[in-house]
Amino acid sequence: MKNEQPRAIGLNDLGQLTLRGNVAFAVRCALRIRPCFELPADAPRQREKVAAVDRAIRLAAAFCNGQPLERGAAAAIARVAEAVAEETSEFTRCAGYAAVRAAEAAANAEEVVRNPNDSGIMEVVAAAFGSGRVLAANADTFTLDYVAAVLCADVDKLLSLGHGGSPELGPPLDPSEAGPLGPLWPNGTPLWCSAEAVQPPHVVE
Repeated sequence: MKNEQPRAIGLNDLGQLTLRGNVAFAVRCALRIRPCFELPADAPRQREKVAAVDRAIRLAAAFCNGQPLERGAAAAIARVAEAVAEETSEFTRCAGYAAVRAAEAAANAEEVVRNPNDSGIMEVVAAAFGSGRVLAANADTFTLDYVAAVLCADVDKLLSLGHGGSPELGPPLDPSEAGPLGPLWPNGTPLWCSAEAVQPPHVVE
């Protein structure tokens, strides 16, 4: 019987995507785990912290969509979101770090556009991989294959769009569910990856 388990997405897979494709992959990973970044209403600077994580995702999505960003804005919000994530509990922190990696992917891609170089391209790919790693490594045992499958689906759809490889910027791309990549969770959102989540056994930054 054929093994139907989805493959694990690696750096080589992401290396086949355009710069915007990598950032889109990272944004979708961050969006999937974003509901886990919930802080008590009475937490110090609660609104400010949540806003920083959301802004990191929004800026990365704006880059994918081809919107002009103020130079250095994505890198700056990535640093702010990382500081916020460091102050939170372990499971909440992982949701923050997925947003950080998405913003870093956008910031690195911006720099590659201005100054094309192989090391910069690898930094984009590594940031995108980091966002996916946070999501996959924090999945519970029962939904790990499902998480792997949605990551594979994103990469396969991005490749099917035929916009070139990682040295290329690629055309604007909407990474949201309204875009060509479709629903974040086609078969329903896993319970652990929701606002009502119970802390999973693995936490990876």
